[in-house]
Amino acid sequence: MRLVFSRKGFDSSAGGFPSPITNGKPISLPIPYQSSNVSYQHLNLGRIVNDLTGGKLTERDFCHNDPDLEMGAFGQVSSAQSHLNNQNVGAGDLFLFFGWFKEAELVGCNYLYKNDALDHHRIFGWMFIDQKFKVGSETEEFRRKFTKYANHPHANGKWGPNNTIYLAPETFSLFGEYTIKGFGNFSLSKRTLLTNENATSKRFWNVPDWLNPAKGGCIPTYHNERCYIDGLLKTAGRGQEFVCHPRQNNTFKEWLLDLFSEEINKHNHNPKHETRN
Repeated sequence: MRLVFSRKGFDSSAGGFPSPITNGKPISLPIPYQSSNVSYQHLNLGRIVNDLTGGKLTERDFCHNDPDLEMGAFGQVSSAQSHLNNQNVGAGDLFLFFGWFKEAELVGCNYLYKNDALDHHRIFGWMFIDQKFKVGSETEEFRRKFTKYANHPHANGKWGPNNTIYLAPETFSLFGEYTIKGFGNFSLSKRTLLTNENATSKRFWNVPDWLNPAKGGCIPTYHNERCYIDGLLKTAGRGQEFVCHPRQNNTFKEWLLDLFSEEINKHNHNPKHETRN
């Protein structure tokens, strides 16, 4: 299994503000995209986007709602897709979607970021890959064949020749032991926090053993050993898809089982992997 840390949602260049965490729920805000036919209002995000950006974006602005974790579909194109192709990402692999987050709250009639809240990177969703389609510019043909996904942004409009859509299974057998949902959003927990809480920048991530070359772990693409500083991984400032080729050992297995412990408990009722917040 390949694991892809996939950067999605608002960032410093697209959107310009962190996605919010409100009422204990991370809400990944889709990036602005004027060629879309979906607005923030369509996604019931108009008010929070308007408030948190100070009106720079409004409910009428269009956005790129991808990944779509309501129906289990994700599209990629251009150099980012070329990178996924070069790493042979496909069926059976896992996207972990992460983004820039900060806690926000409703103060009076407006959403505001909490002044003392930590800017950080966090995993907000997942999607196992069941099928991978090179759609290119033939979006109409894809919509005819796969009507369920006809509204996905990469199934509409004009895209480059390597425009690709990944589809998730309804369920996935994790290590052949536990049945979990093939895609979804994580609830708020320490397991999904990537940034080290004492670091000077959100780009410094905690490093589990399976991701630590000093302990026999793998190195994500776009990185090398020099990116590991004082036990933390300084992640690349650019790049959407960080592909990992983890060694399929107990260290990786236990980390992934812990990450999905809530899903495992929900579907399998196995007390060994009780949720730890």
